Amino acid sequence: MIDARPAGTPNYVLSEGPIWHAATEMLVWVDIEAGLVLRGELDECGRVAVTRRTELGEYVGCAIPLDGDRMLVALTHSLAIVGADGLVERGSGLLPNHQRLNDGSIDPQGRLVVGSLSLSGDANDNVLLRLETTGELTVLDDDLGLSNGLGWSPDGAVFYSTDTAIRTIFRRSYDAETVGAREPFIVFDEGVYPDGLTVDASGRIWVAIWGGHGVRVFDDRGDELAELGIHIPPPHSSSVAFAGSALDQLLITSASRDLDGAERMRWPDAGGLFSARSDARGIPANPWAEAPLPGLDRDVGAIRR
Repeated sequence: MIDARPAGTPNYVLSEGPIWHAATEMLVWVDIEAGLVLRGELDECGRVAVTRRTELGEYVGCAIPLDGDRMLVALTHSLAIVGADGLVERGSGLLPNHQRLNDGSIDPQGRLVVGSLSLSGDANDNVLLRLETTGELTVLDDDLGLSNGLGWSPDGAVFYSTDTAIRTIFRRSYDAETVGAREPFIVFDEGVYPDGLTVDASGRIWVAIWGGHGVRVFDDRGDELAELGIHIPPPHSSSVAFAGSALDQLLITSASRDLDGAERMRWPDAGGLFSARSDARGIPANPWAEAPLPGLDRDVGAIRR
């Protein structure tokens, strides 16, 4: 088990979705509940200096850095492009009012895959959507409790997706044209909730555990590699990514929500980012193959099932 250190960022409500943007050598992440997109510089000691803070005024489930200092973001109910000047070009609403968009990632073909969660109560009608290069939406799943971490094997042939509500990471075959049948890959014990994840260059899956004080690591057969796990002091780790020019630094996001006053005093760094080094190396983030946003063109935006 490796102990991560605070990365020196402010504390957020629900920091999530770290992505290393190699072109600008910047780390990008969000505070979902505060509606923030954040960028920062990472030094060799694993400390992150925040360089930009963009307020969007609503939930922001994920942010994908683009060329030209722009961002593709999943807002509460819609996808949007945030320009370098902060202007927001928003697509149409994709979800009912009781849901919001959550974790998203770019697949090996350059398409955005993004899921949803319920804003109130339990549900099993949350979705996992894929934005095609035509601007159409394909529904990959429509029976999830809480869609969360997403990742692909190094060769892109296996897709991992998380349903936090049922404590399960699924896997399925994946290529440009077809998506295989979903099957449970890792099922966690009662009270153990998988959140965001990443896959390293060796095909190992690194999973942030909500309420689990860090990150657990599994090989491509689903066996846990306990010696590679990462510990953070606060309980709610929300996601993890490899960052830095060599993709050899691990950045772990955390949350301060769901902690009472005494717990926040016990874990004063809750909500901040943490960093650690490992012998593992990450996979470069896939770039988005830009597509029309649903609702911005009358001919696109239809949902395919």
